Amino acid sequence: MKTAIISDLHLGVSSGGDVLRDPEVRAALLAELRGAERVILLGDIVELRERPLGAALDHALPFFAELGAAVGDVEVVLVPGNHDARFAEALLDQLSVEDAPLPLGAIADPTPGPTATIAAALSPARLRIAYPGIWLRDDVYATHGHYMDLHLRLPRAECVLLAGMTRVAGALPDPASPADYERIVRPLYGLAYGVAQGRARRIRAERGPSEAAWELIAGDRPDRTRTRRLKARAARVAFPLAVGGINRLLRTDFQSDISGDLIFRTGVEGAAELARRLGIDGGHVITGHTHRGGPRAGEESWHLPGGGQLHNTGNWVFSTALHTPGRPPNSYWPGTVTWVEDSGPPRQVELLRDHEHADLVALAAKSREIDAHPASLPG
Repeated sequence: MKTAIISDLHLGVSSGGDVLRDPEVRAALLAELRGAERVILLGDIVELRERPLGAALDHALPFFAELGAAVGDVEVVLVPGNHDARFAEALLDQLSVEDAPLPLGAIADPTPGPTATIAAALSPARLRIAYPGIWLRDDVYATHGHYMDLHLRLPRAECVLLAGMTRVAGALPDPASPADYERIVRPLYGLAYGVAQGRARRIRAERGPSEAAWELIAGDRPDRTRTRRLKARAARVAFPLAVGGINRLLRTDFQSDISGDLIFRTGVEGAAELARRLGIDGGHVITGHTHRGGPRAGEESWHLPGGGQLHNTGNWVFSTALHTPGRPPNSYWPGTVTWVEDSGPPRQVELLRDHEHADLVALAAKSREIDAHPASLPG
């Protein structure tokens, strides 16, 4: 079955960086997806941590409608990630009612509520929900990959909070089951969703605090002002001290080096450890989550401990924290589609490689302006 996979769309993100808001970008993706026999939406499709559910769906439903019209009567499988984990709640609740274990690939139909609303928008395509992942072939497993946050050495806020959760809920066993991971991650995801429900329906359009912090300490950039560079250098001096304090408190080994090389390596290592603990590391494992697509042309394969290979679906979000001016675009550049067919390894297509940095900066700025003044600009 010819299967197309996309992940990390973050539709409705407050930064305006969800590039699929742009009609031309949507058209490029939908043209690529025509002819797919199945479409996998591999997590973080709708941004449910920054807006109330209704407002987030307002941003996302036009995309779902266009997707359904483009692909026609095929199966669309939504595999929730950490930012849209709410879409898995009905499935998880039903398993609990039945006192059934959470398998690697639980499948469910939409239920009344947000997934039914998405299913209606997708028609004539048929929506199903899979969690925490889905077997695409006997040797190909796809999951968003958010469980890897328990193995990352990168001191992202969510990784630190999950490390704290293990002090409360108990350490992750080895090997581990999906239920073992859910015991630690689900409370945090529920809290993040609940906080978003208390926000105003129309939020201030801006970059999130996490993105702004990463951009501040990510290193000197030629487009920064002198004041901005001084602030960045001061932050980088304080950062290792803060990370050291976290490590002592939580007995963790987070790294204060946040170079591009470490970010890449810890992502691959974390996904590999996730695959090993779940016992799925003998074939092809496809994740999203880190936004770093690959392996790209010319890169060596990302090997798994059990002899398999790791693949990442990239993203559809533009972020100034990750993308700097220059060509060619770096490894976090948005616009990746991953294809899986009846045989052979997964292959990737990068649809936005010809877009300039300035184009996507302008696109994000326009989206923020529309958010701020929705009645004054065309949608």
